[in-house]
Amino acid sequence: MSASFKRLALPTGGQMDVRKMKAKVETEIRKVDSKALSGTFYDSASDRLFITIVKGPRKVSIALRARDFGGDDSAKVVGRAIKAGFTRLGRTPIG
Repeated sequence: MSASFKRLALPTGGQMDVRKMKAKVETEIRKVDSKALSGTFYDSASDRLFITIVKGPRKVSIALRARDFGGDDSAKVVGRAIKAGFTRLGRTPIG
C-alpha cells in the first residue's frame, strides 16, 4: 500500500487519510500566499508530514505530526504552523 493512500490511526481514535492531510496543508498555504510553491512528503516511520514552501529563491521546511490533524482545533494548529513557516521564510536570507 502506498504511503500516499495510507490511513493513519490518530490518538483521538479516528483515522486520517494522508491525502486529506496534504489537502488541508495546501489549503492553508494558499490562504497565506497563493503564489508560493509547496511540496509534501509523508514519512510513515516517523509519522510526520514534511512540507517544503518555496517562494522565489527562499525555501523553508515544516514538519507536522499526524496527531496535529486529529483534534477539534486541527485547523488552528496547522494554520499556525504554516503561518510560522511563512514568517521564517520572510526572514530567510537569499543565497
